[in-house]
Amino acid sequence: MALTSYDELGSGVQKGAGSIREDLLDFIENLSPIDTPLYNNLTQIGVNAGFVEFLEDSLPAAAVNAFTEGAAGTDQTLTTPARSATILQNFQKHFWITGRQDAVNHAGMASQTSYQRIKAGKNWKNDVELALHRGSAVSGTNSVAPQFNGLLNAGLSGMTASSGTTLTERVYNDIVTLAYAFSLNPRQVYANMLVKRTISGFSTNVQRFIEAEAKKQLNVIDVYESEQGMQEIIKSRYQLQAAAVTSQGNSWVAIDPDFFNVAILRAPQEFKLGKDGDRERYMLVGELALLVRARGAGFGATGHVANL
Repeated sequence: MALTSYDELGSGVQKGAGSIREDLLDFIENLSPIDTPLYNNLTQIGVNAGFVEFLEDSLPAAAVNAFTEGAAGTDQTLTTPARSATILQNFQKHFWITGRQDAVNHAGMASQTSYQRIKAGKNWKNDVELALHRGSAVSGTNSVAPQFNGLLNAGLSGMTASSGTTLTERVYNDIVTLAYAFSLNPRQVYANMLVKRTISGFSTNVQRFIEAEAKKQLNVIDVYESEQGMQEIIKSRYQLQAAAVTSQGNSWVAIDPDFFNVAILRAPQEFKLGKDGDRERYMLVGELALLVRARGAGFGATGHVANL
């Protein structure tokens, strides 16, 4: 009976018998998301404390202003700016590599340390992006880590709870148009894929031109022109998304980025920790917060049903 390679390799998915050399390809695929648009888009500013305060003010509503000739000046009711605050959050990633792990040859990487260093950095940014969208403030103690409010919990003046409301073009524009009263320019909209697909389906005053020879159809809107101006529709993995297409639970936020910052006390930095054996230990740490300079500069909704 002839000897085949299958006889030599044995059974099972993981072949381990015989003299045939393995063929382990020299790359590693990682399908985890690494897009962090909010963290990348907002301007970063430096701060000098773990608790940051700032002032917010607004003009009173316009009123009829008419005085008689020669009228005496009278006392006017004045207001002072309101003081707001945010607390910085400490983001960390830890990893350690044994001496042997770093000494042996690995497929798909120059060294285990360099691979884990890059992976930790990407994971750190993902955690920051999640907090910028969904963070919920915790004041913190010696035993409880402080946290800051993300967009969905920052008390934005134009956020509405729209549980069960279907997101139509009229509903979308009714919310975004609120920005007119604040003299804002909401240029960026962060939305999950269901909401982005819904906005791509808006048809009013939308024209798409493409040569017939291309033989394809476009149904994607990355920039939407509303009565309140142009808005870039940005895909966000961390806005709330409903469990099913027809159920409520979707959120989206439109902001004027001039009034939002990432406040950084310590930019992300890697430290090598003390030696405690035949391994090297590392810590990646950074401290930052979302700074909402004006709560009236953000609009959006939670609880929408996608209109697909």
